[in-house]
Amino acid sequence: MSSPLQESLLLPAPPPPIGWWPPAPGWLLLAALLVSLLVLVPLLLILNRKRQRRRLKAQRIIWEVPDSLTDQDWLAALNTQLKRHLKSRGNAAATRLYGQAWVDYLCQHYPRPRSELLAPLGSSLYQAQLTLSPQQRRALQRELLRWIRYNHV
Repeated sequence: MSSPLQESLLLPAPPPPIGWWPPAPGWLLLAALLVSLLVLVPLLLILNRKRQRRRLKAQRIIWEVPDSLTDQDWLAALNTQLKRHLKSRGNAAATRLYGQAWVDYLCQHYPRPRSELLAPLGSSLYQAQLTLSPQQRRALQRELLRWIRYNHV
């Protein structure tokens, strides 16, 4: 069935093989993304771990105050711990505050502060006969932990 004319035709040459270099722009972008992930993920993990360690250390200042203390001594110990920690962070002005000014300082830059829970740290600390229920102590501890979390102490 083949004719002499058909046999005299030259077949087209096959195209040259496609080289692997230079890669397509999508591969270059993917490689850059992978390299940046390999660098950023460990760095972010280290920074997150440092932040968590700092937060746990700050929260520990609340839990280090023993519950066996009298209410007056317990509040004084909490105040001392908070002010000592703030002073170590370079905020020495906060150590001179007391009463309502101290409670107002604690409520600064703090979403939805509950100053009624923090009030025992202010004026109630200087009352002669102070009694706090275990619920009030726990509520004050929770509020101070919120304060620590939101102020990144």
